[in-house]
Amino acid sequence: MLICNKCRLLLIMMAIGMAAMVSCTSPSKVVYFNNFKDTAIAANQKDSLAKKLHIGQYDFENLIQKNDQLWITVGGSNINDLLVINSANGVPAGTATSTLPQGGSSTGYFVEADGKVKLPYLGAVKAEGLTRRQLETFLTEKLKDFTKDPIVNVRFLNYGFSVMGEVTKPGRYPMVTERTTILEALSMAGDLSDMGKRESVLVIREVNGQREFARINLLSKDVFTSPYYYLKTNDVIYVEPAKARFINRTGIPQYLGIAAVGISLLITIINLVK
Repeated sequence: MLICNKCRLLLIMMAIGMAAMVSCTSPSKVVYFNNFKDTAIAANQKDSLAKKLHIGQYDFENLIQKNDQLWITVGGSNINDLLVINSANGVPAGTATSTLPQGGSSTGYFVEADGKVKLPYLGAVKAEGLTRRQLETFLTEKLKDFTKDPIVNVRFLNYGFSVMGEVTKPGRYPMVTERTTILEALSMAGDLSDMGKRESVLVIREVNGQREFARINLLSKDVFTSPYYYLKTNDVIYVEPAKARFINRTGIPQYLGIAAVGISLLITIINLVK
């Protein structure tokens, strides 16, 4: 069987090209925010990314929900008045420290199914739907009837999120602050694996008993202005595997199998033209 030199070269190039295509990934598929341009920020100050980030950061606050656990402490001038309130938090009476208890040493106050917390002196207090600061302000006013110059601190005890799928360390993680971003969450989980689908990260959120689903594209700068950029408590982040990189039942990535076919084809062609 005779094959001209040009045809022989073409076949070899085709085989090598096929193997190369299946073993390489475009940088645009793995580099985060690859459409980010500094000039876009300066072009229009009114709609700039920096302004949107500023508004999102300072306007964002989580609302208290049913089944939340709240760490509530009251400081003031009369230690004896505060003893009962602070006892549920394991905090010395008369203090209003902002440091959360470590190692699960405190159960705090539970938000019941009716959205209320049961507090000494005040009884059942509506907490659901309020921000942490709104509840602090409300309790400060109410407790003035029971102690002098109360200082109220409210924090979340069960504040956390879950990360699943193609990340290095999937699991549930606590939120240190109320403004934890999806980027910080993924960093805590060790970042996406090589197989993670960066252009379509799923965020599952429960709002008023209804589940919301949103897709985040980590390859785009639009992630910074997404309403899901800042996480809420009990959010679930799921990173899908890229379809082109599924592992088959033998445990071998598909692209390695395709590359092997290309190499075999190349060897066959070389043997035929000898």
